[in-house]
Amino acid sequence: MSEINIRYIDHTGIPDNSRVCLYGIGKGGVESLKLLRQIRPDVEVVCFADTFQSGSFKGFEIFSPQTLVERKNEYDLILVCSCYYPEIISNLDSLGITNVAGFSWPKFYGYQFLPEDIVQMGEDISFILDNLHSDSDRNLFKLLCEARIVGSDKVELVYVSETMGNFVFKEPQQLKSYPKHIACSYFDFINFPAIEYVVQAGVYDGSEAFFLVEQQHVKNIYGFDPQGSSAISKETLQKLNGSGKFHLIEKGLWNSEAKADFAFDGSASFVRNVSIDAQGHTVQLNALDNEAERLAMPRLDLLIADIENSEIPMLEGAMKLIKRDRPQLAICFYHSKEQFIGVPLMLMKQLKDYVFKIGHYSEGLDETVFYAIPKEKYDR
Repeated sequence: MSEINIRYIDHTGIPDNSRVCLYGIGKGGVESLKLLRQIRPDVEVVCFADTFQSGSFKGFEIFSPQTLVERKNEYDLILVCSCYYPEIISNLDSLGITNVAGFSWPKFYGYQFLPEDIVQMGEDISFILDNLHSDSDRNLFKLLCEARIVGSDKVELVYVSETMGNFVFKEPQQLKSYPKHIACSYFDFINFPAIEYVVQAGVYDGSEAFFLVEQQHVKNIYGFDPQGSSAISKETLQKLNGSGKFHLIEKGLWNSEAKADFAFDGSASFVRNVSIDAQGHTVQLNALDNEAERLAMPRLDLLIADIENSEIPMLEGAMKLIKRDRPQLAICFYHSKEQFIGVPLMLMKQLKDYVFKIGHYSEGLDETVFYAIPKEKYDR
């Protein structure tokens, strides 16, 4: 793989007036087509391509890899719009096709707003701004919104490996004026004396659970993670189990009972292909409303979640419990542009007499947390 020229470009790297083939007919292909039509109208999309599918897509013929070889004079550049672009580029290289670039991996098409997105979401964005707690929260939300727009001058693409990059703020000092907890994210603005029973969706390495077991008032932490304890070090697990407070449930939280294929990718592991009869390597999912009853959970005082874009279905499956117990919430909402708007919108519309705030914990577009705290528990 290292001997093959695997490169990634964004919309600015496409030569003027190119004829391009979009490889991949999933969300990446759809979003890439939208982006090119809105941002690069000089670029002509002439076809799609896919490893397994044939026929047509969005009004374009779908080429197979072999067809790309046979009709190579009909396009100038292949843009691979799939998270599998290293494998696809490797396969195309074996066929002698080298005018290829990775174009739209999930973070790119999932994170960034197209011009039409901003127009369509304008009312929702205004609603969120109107309901945030302070000018500081509003300014931070506006800054993050602006940074997510395609072509924003506030961020730049910085590579963390040969084939993957992150969007990083060009002037990260502008983030330093916003609150940041001294330990780790999830805990700004939280009223700890009001917490006894905690649910954590997405335990991963146990670092937040480790922090929570040391809090005096916390009695029980119910940690849900399809990976179980596989990412937790021996020392951390001993500390958690020795506290007598930590209970690990090897399930994912969702809006109902279901099974799902699970993509193991370290801290970025996620559920996919959710169904009641998923095949192959599967993990168990369930609604927190159901699990709280099964576990005889006395009540819910704090819910924290970082579950790679599954936060909205998780909240749907916990809403009865949330409305009953009025817990404090710290929910990651940075994994996609839909989630970035959807999580605040959902909680603001469904929860009454709550304070809504935002925390951001990186110098890029990752690690943004939405806080919802009942007014009677907000102590700032």
